[in-house]
Amino acid sequence: MGGWLEEGVALLKREGRLLLAAYPGAGKSTLFPLRLLEALPGRILLFEPRRVAARAVAARLAENLGEPLGKTVGYRVRLEGKESGETRLLVMTEGLLLRLLLEDPTLEGVSAVLLDEAHERHLEGDLALALLLRVQETLRPDLKIALLTATPDEALKATLGGAVLEVPGESHPVEVHHLPRPPEGPLEALAARYARRAFLEGDGDVLVFLPGKAEIVRTQGLLPDLPALALHGGLPLSEQAALLRPGPRKIVLATDVAETSLTLPGVRAVVDTGLAKKPRFDPRTGLTRLALVRIPEDSARQRAGRAGRLGPGRVYRLYPEGNFPPKRPEILEADLSRALLLALAFGERLEDLPLPTKPPKGALEHAWTLLGLLGAVEGERLTPLGKRMLRLPTHPRLARMALEAETLGLLPLAADLMALLEERDPLEGEPELMARLEGLLQARGEGRGAFWPVEKASALWRGRFGVGPLTSLPAPEAVGRLLLAAYPDRAAQRTAPGRYRLSAGPALRLAGDGPPFLVAVGAEVGTTGEGRVLLYAPLAREDLLALAGVAVWTGWEEGRLKGYLERRLGTLVLERVPVDPGPPTAEQLKEALKEGLPLTEEARQVLHRLAFARAQGVEMPELSEARLLEDPSWLLPWAEGVRRQEDLKALPWKAILLSLLGEAGQRLETLVPESLLLPSGRRKRLEYRPEAPPLLALRIQEAFGLKETPRVLGVPVAVALLSPAGRPVQVTQDLEGFWKRHYPGVRKELMRRYPKHPWPERP
Repeated sequence: MGGWLEEGVALLKREGRLLLAAYPGAGKSTLFPLRLLEALPGRILLFEPRRVAARAVAARLAENLGEPLGKTVGYRVRLEGKESGETRLLVMTEGLLLRLLLEDPTLEGVSAVLLDEAHERHLEGDLALALLLRVQETLRPDLKIALLTATPDEALKATLGGAVLEVPGESHPVEVHHLPRPPEGPLEALAARYARRAFLEGDGDVLVFLPGKAEIVRTQGLLPDLPALALHGGLPLSEQAALLRPGPRKIVLATDVAETSLTLPGVRAVVDTGLAKKPRFDPRTGLTRLALVRIPEDSARQRAGRAGRLGPGRVYRLYPEGNFPPKRPEILEADLSRALLLALAFGERLEDLPLPTKPPKGALEHAWTLLGLLGAVEGERLTPLGKRMLRLPTHPRLARMALEAETLGLLPLAADLMALLEERDPLEGEPELMARLEGLLQARGEGRGAFWPVEKASALWRGRFGVGPLTSLPAPEAVGRLLLAAYPDRAAQRTAPGRYRLSAGPALRLAGDGPPFLVAVGAEVGTTGEGRVLLYAPLAREDLLALAGVAVWTGWEEGRLKGYLERRLGTLVLERVPVDPGPPTAEQLKEALKEGLPLTEEARQVLHRLAFARAQGVEMPELSEARLLEDPSWLLPWAEGVRRQEDLKALPWKAILLSLLGEAGQRLETLVPESLLLPSGRRKRLEYRPEAPPLLALRIQEAFGLKETPRVLGVPVAVALLSPAGRPVQVTQDLEGFWKRHYPGVRKELMRRYPKHPWPERP
């Protein structure tokens, strides 16, 4: 075993970068760092993705040295740690590395940084790697960077660009059993049944993978007669260390921390639920929270491999055999707003950093928009407010709320709200946040219960803020005021009982009725139709007015152009005072004309004449109704006095269209005349029609003396001949032929019916 340790140290010292791929239990996180301590000066930082692993690995490292924890080896996790001035090897969680880099980008006194379980591809781990590579390239070329992993990742190899050392594993055959069909009923009952079977039918320890602490506790309650022990992040360090030492046979109920981060001795059977809780961006709350997901295939293999360390083993997979979901780096699923803030603090654009997987464009745009709303960025630069938000290890929304609470003297309330939003919902389905806050206050001091995890989280925040607990229920408006700072895009106004409009635009419904204004902290906003309010707090109108901007709105209401001076927050209109709307804009004219131009028949004939001329090859402007409606700015000089849609109908449309033609209007009158001169000396109007010859309608007596068919641009006119009563007699484009062949018969019939009218033989 010692050979690969020495080889790994030598490679890292020579290359500066190393990807160390070793099977679980080989010692990559409990032996390799100690060898580096002997080979390198200064301090070594080892980063774990989880608190439970950080504490356990630190304890094991100290034990291997034969020293108490906190001497040469120490650890530091969120709001907890054990270290001293003698500490040279410090085990931390990934998020703390990012904070450390912010405080000291050069990592003064640090000779090497090790990132354990890098293959898990957490967003914080990927970002930490990218920033470390940048530090090494620009500020600390002597800094050593190593990735420790059980399953090498090609993207990590390509990004690191250093040496790769793969340590071959030792494993025994594992017999895999699947359920024949998808499981039914409670997960905990199924896990307990198979844990009992594995324990009673075999030898060695049984390792049961469950999604989270709550499932572990419930499963443990179903195994009271067996030595079933829990392993999760909330476990005291002493109990955690005891599980990692050999001892009497037991059942270990663990989260995926036992998948790769911790090595459990004595395991011969594994019960795998196939589930885990992973960080996922929740668009309903705008926060990243743990979601229950199916594990990918490499995780299933690693879980199964835990049974084959000591000898042949068994694994019971509580799901049918079949396809696994693809493994996706967290950067493709997560909210990127905090990562973007961190990159900006380093003077970098997130997408320009050497990340193993580039951030999705849509998620980046969402992050920029949110940070702009929160006041954390201006343009593409970090604001002083954004820098202050970075000092708090939480989502930018909640950091912004905490800073607002500091200004208003409401930090105890902020601690409770942050805990309620970060932890699992203790009142599932209850939409009023005030009810949850009241439940927390009632449970405070009563010990464990549904609100115990929330109270623990609140206590940690209160410790950070240096304030005591909230002792009485605050005014609902105070709660809304703080939440509005975190969710300025979730302010909503009631439009009808149980119906709301978000400041960002979408409509929401609320079960039952609610206050006139609220902040929808939790909401399902669909792409179509109404969304739902899932969690809210009431808002005071005055708080919304403080954020509102002033704008003049003009538009059509009930056929009239109206104007208002408005106080507006997004789509929400909070105040409205009538003002003179002024002349209509091009957009307002477009709205008024959406049904079409209100053209008189004379005006429409102008467009038909133009179309006819263009069809005959005459060069004329292309003036169609559709084109005119695309951008009605040409109508602005004529519409200054328009205040009603009826005023549009009264405009001189024929003159307007001719004015748009300019000099071409005169050519149109000459080449495509509006009317024709008859032999009687009178003029008769032509009717121009789409895709048809012009039509000349006249009584037969008016056509006397008209020997040949009139033509326009060489096209024979369709002559509609009418009786003295105006009834159609004949339509022809061959007037000469009509007089010769048809008129004698027509004359006889019409003379009989209209004897008082002249009917010459040769008209």
